[in-house]
Amino acid sequence: MITPQEQLDIIIKKIKSYLNGKSQTTIRTLGKTFRGFESFDQKCRIDKDEFLIGLKQNGVVLTKFQTDFLLNYLDRNRDGSIDVAEFLYLIRGSPNENRLNVIVQAFRKFDQENLGFIVADDFKGIFNAKNHPKVTRGELTEDQAYIELLQYFKEGNKSGHITLNEWKEYYAAVSADIESDENFIALIKETWRLK
Repeated sequence: MITPQEQLDIIIKKIKSYLNGKSQTTIRTLGKTFRGFESFDQKCRIDKDEFLIGLKQNGVVLTKFQTDFLLNYLDRNRDGSIDVAEFLYLIRGSPNENRLNVIVQAFRKFDQENLGFIVADDFKGIFNAKNHPKVTRGELTEDQAYIELLQYFKEGNKSGHITLNEWKEYYAAVSADIESDENFIALIKETWRLK
């Protein structure tokens, strides 16, 4: 008999196979899709119906059993909503402590007053994309990488504010694309001109 954890692992593996079969930005695109829904709130939650619509829009097809299992797992408090950040961390895994520390350090550079959010317009003149993975692979220019970053945070973000959870979500996707902790940390420090 399959344990609940094994069943969850099977479902997550299936979702990853759909997403990985498309492109490296699909997990990020899935996050954008969720943030664009009407039910998306400041706690990074959306309702179950829009969650399922978002999966389908991004090419993820699950059986009814798998869908029900996943929804029950993700809606532990039974309020009818799904924590988007939790789901995305399930798919790609969260960055380890060393990576998370530098991600938070970069966020704090812009949130010096501890407001709990930052504004993308503050990035101008600081963002350095020279060693961005897509720039080094020749997929984007440095200017295009900056525009992509701004679009990522502005799409579906009604307030114009970027929360720490949204920041972590973005950099969890970047982190998943870089094997070495040393390279990831160097990238973040260089990108945001951290000491």
